[in-house]
Amino acid sequence: MNIKKFLSGNRTYIIAGVIGVLGVLQGLNVFVIPESGWLVLGAFGLGFLRAGVNGVAKTVKENKK
Repeated sequence: MNIKKFLSGNRTYIIAGVIGVLGVLQGLNVFVIPESGWLVLGAFGLGFLRAGVNGVAKTVKENKK
């Protein structure tokens, strides 16, 4: 399996899963990450989401021609 191809379509889901798991662990006081860590994870998630939207928009634009 090609890792790059797998990651290109699932990055947002992976980040969402990581945020969910870390949130549960922090809620249970098992693992606490600093506040800046949440900001970085959120930025990655939004960046990957934006990249996905751009990819879909590009596909729609190409099919319109």
